[in-house]
Amino acid sequence: MNSIIWYEEQRRKKKANEHKCPLCGMTYSGHGNNPYPFQVENCCNNCNAKFVIPMRMFLNNKTPKYAVVFDTNGNIRPVKPKGDKFSLEELQSLVGGLIEVYPRRFNNKLVICNEEGLIKRLRKNEIFKKYSLATLVGDIVLCPKNLFE
Repeated sequence: MNSIIWYEEQRRKKKANEHKCPLCGMTYSGHGNNPYPFQVENCCNNCNAKFVIPMRMFLNNKTPKYAVVFDTNGNIRPVKPKGDKFSLEELQSLVGGLIEVYPRRFNNKLVICNEEGLIKRLRKNEIFKKYSLATLVGDIVLCPKNLFE
């Protein structure tokens, strides 16, 4: 009987140390990682490596030579312009249609989205929402001003 009580107590302790990552939804144990610049609670090691560290490197670079694309599949990837700056055609291909510059900037970077995203019923961009708290649809480009014509 004591072994059953001990087992249940150990299981409760383990469960109390488990957390759900707000970025990916997976369960992790331990303290987690500081998710800055994302606007969520602590995140798992995988999301720290996949999202947090690359975004911190991007934001700490004074004159980045690339932009970051937040896609609706929950991925973040860097993109470089073909020339010195992004052309209209490049930005349109990144967002999948006509571009719109969102009126609010985040960390002094331009937010470029699909102008017809709501009309086309594009999916909400959940990973961008966790970064900016702004609900936008479709793929989003976070672009430094020095790369925008």
